[in-house]
Amino acid sequence: MSWTRCIEINREDLLPTVAQILAMLGDSDVLLRHMHLAILALLRPAESTLRRLIEIAAMDMVVKPRAKRSPPSGGIPKGSGGRKPVFVLMDPRKEVGPPKRKTAPGFGPNVRGFDDLDISPPGRVEILPDDPVSAAALRRRVEALVAAMNDISGQAKRLARKQAGMARPLRVMRPGRPPGHVERGKRPIDLLLREVHELALMALAGMKAPP
Repeated sequence: MSWTRCIEINREDLLPTVAQILAMLGDSDVLLRHMHLAILALLRPAESTLRRLIEIAAMDMVVKPRAKRSPPSGGIPKGSGGRKPVFVLMDPRKEVGPPKRKTAPGFGPNVRGFDDLDISPPGRVEILPDDPVSAAALRRRVEALVAAMNDISGQAKRLARKQAGMARPLRVMRPGRPPGHVERGKRPIDLLLREVHELALMALAGMKAPP
């Protein structure tokens, strides 16, 4: 089997998860918090899987680095805010250093004067699964995922151009487990991510595609 065919097969295996994400997202601009988290739990491994397919596709591409552009003389123009979402090609990196302390939501500002001593402080903010959450940022990530899935070769060229002008090639995959990895996960996306991650490591090591 060639790496091209390997990419096609795993892309097809990714389609049901993307269809499930789209069905859960729906058309609403607001989601309940538990639904927002459930979509993220599918979206993160789907993004990681696609990044690895793109990296395999970009492996043997030879492109010219883009010419460096001089900055505009009148300063940086302000955008209109209507740009299409762009798929992020690199895994988000883990923070270096000691882990941050987890704190529960506390009280709000408690600034009172001497005349307000009889007023009780505001109550604790409680986060509930049914709280409404904006779906705008999540929707843009899903749109970027779908667009990239429909143009893996174009995304691979985009990655190859980024790498062509650098002394050291960009590392798509972060060290360790990929984002969205679930230890002993049984969902189809969990199994697919583990498989594609191993395939990407094989491809980067110069090994042949599996039969």
